[in-house]
Amino acid sequence: MSTPIPADVEQHLKSLVTENITLDMMKELWIRKDKLFSDQIALLAMDEVDQLDMDEERGILLLTYSGSLISLGCGEKRTMEYASIKLRSDVPHIIKSEDVSLTSPLIRGSVATFQGGQVQNTSSIYKIVVCREGVSVEEQEKRIREATVFITSSFVHLNRDLTLTEGQSSVDMFNKKEMVRYVAGKNGLSMKQTREIIDDYLVMAETGLLLGKAVSLGNLGKLSLKWKPERKARLGRNPATGEEITIPAKEAHYTPSFRFSSAIKERCEQVEYKET
Repeated sequence: MSTPIPADVEQHLKSLVTENITLDMMKELWIRKDKLFSDQIALLAMDEVDQLDMDEERGILLLTYSGSLISLGCGEKRTMEYASIKLRSDVPHIIKSEDVSLTSPLIRGSVATFQGGQVQNTSSIYKIVVCREGVSVEEQEKRIREATVFITSSFVHLNRDLTLTEGQSSVDMFNKKEMVRYVAGKNGLSMKQTREIIDDYLVMAETGLLLGKAVSLGNLGKLSLKWKPERKARLGRNPATGEEITIPAKEAHYTPSFRFSSAIKERCEQVEYKET
């Protein structure tokens, strides 16, 4: 392994070793998480630093040696989200607080201390990440939120793959049920409440589409209707067998179309190729 494992991290990883999960497996998991974290921060144009003054008002992310993620909104009195991502948990344990302030500078390798919220201090800080100067407060809050969701859900996914027992197949955590479970846990809602909110959102998107409107799906892109002219019957070939077939005529009609945003296209270009 080319990435060095800090001594504090290795000590924590040793405490997680079981009959089925070796220290080498835990180290490999840590390396993958470390790279995933760094890649996501780079994509969102945030900077990793060694320390920050306690009066720093930009949006901040902290990653501890034990693997907890702390997100801090902008301002002197901040929103705070503390996510503890256990090895065998489907949903991170999340504590949210308002009007939180730092009571000491943030220094890599030291604990972070706060007042005004449920969490008064953290374990030692492994990484400190801050939004860049000149970025609007609204955009900073958005980047912090996106990074938090991406990193926590990705860490849960990696944990799941590691803890699969022999003969088990990987659980798809990006189907509707699992996403509802994650969002519910993250926001302190029941699965029923969360499912109803998501269903209402999807019905509104479908309604807008059927009314001929361009429907924004945030950073993903836009849904819209596309007009397809009449198509005459023609000869073609079955792609599976090569047999000549008749493709039937089709009347002019609308068809749904999705246009991905330039932002999501750029982020997809950064994904490393993996052979399957």
